[in-house]
Amino acid sequence: MRGRRFASQQDIERHIANGFGGGAGASYVPWLRVQDVPSIGRSHKIQGVKVERIHHLLSDLERSYFLVCEFSEDVVDIREQYPLLPTERAQAIATSIGVRYPRYPKTTLPYVMTTDFLLTVRESNGNFKSVARTVKYRSDLAGKGSKRTLEKLEVERRFWQSQGVEWSIVTDEFFTPNLIKNLGMLRKYSKLPRDLMKVQLHVNFIECLERSKDYPWTLATCLRKIAARLSISYIDAQGIFFYLVWNKVLKIDLVSAPLFLTGLVPDFEVFQMPVQASLKEKMS
Repeated sequence: MRGRRFASQQDIERHIANGFGGGAGASYVPWLRVQDVPSIGRSHKIQGVKVERIHHLLSDLERSYFLVCEFSEDVVDIREQYPLLPTERAQAIATSIGVRYPRYPKTTLPYVMTTDFLLTVRESNGNFKSVARTVKYRSDLAGKGSKRTLEKLEVERRFWQSQGVEWSIVTDEFFTPNLIKNLGMLRKYSKLPRDLMKVQLHVNFIECLERSKDYPWTLATCLRKIAARLSISYIDAQGIFFYLVWNKVLKIDLVSAPLFLTGLVPDFEVFQMPVQASLKEKMS
């Protein structure tokens, strides 16, 4: 699909009127879509599992951070490519610090700057707040060409500061390749078919898994034995295991090594037994 072009302020106002950069949750519409931006790297359109809409991610690094946000229990909403509006406020900040404000190519039209992620997060006291995050490769923040990047980041930082919103940069040092590979696989199991969502089945599965600690089995062998014990298929046992990890019922190290079925059963801790859900089942 052809991307949009901005040649006048009316184009920007029409874009805003059409809902781009507005809304929250499943109704949010990113200011920029994949098709709007000629990306140097790889871009991604991903159906969310936390927020049920298509997310537009403009680089592999954005995808990596997106996976971390989806996995986090603290993040409750993810709004990517969030616009810094009104542009007059961002322009005033740039002028005050002597930075040249960006403009659309071949025009004098001030560019609508964006922040990679505006997140709604749950604080420890139960309250919610917004935080802004920009993702950058560490190499883009130093060396040749970094001066202009840092200038625009300073405008962005001050913009959010003026709104009372915490802002910070996330670099590729924030996560390991193993973590991203594991999360990319696990999120496919964020939900299970209804017949595999029985709490007693999960309790029995965990009990079998705990008994397997005494044996030097691969994960695949362990899951096959559990499947036979519980009279379910191997594929269903695999799905339950990954579901319990994604939903943090089982806690394992996802950072240091890739999660392979052919590897040994990883060290795990039962973080929470699914007891509360069972009470809901009894009431329904």
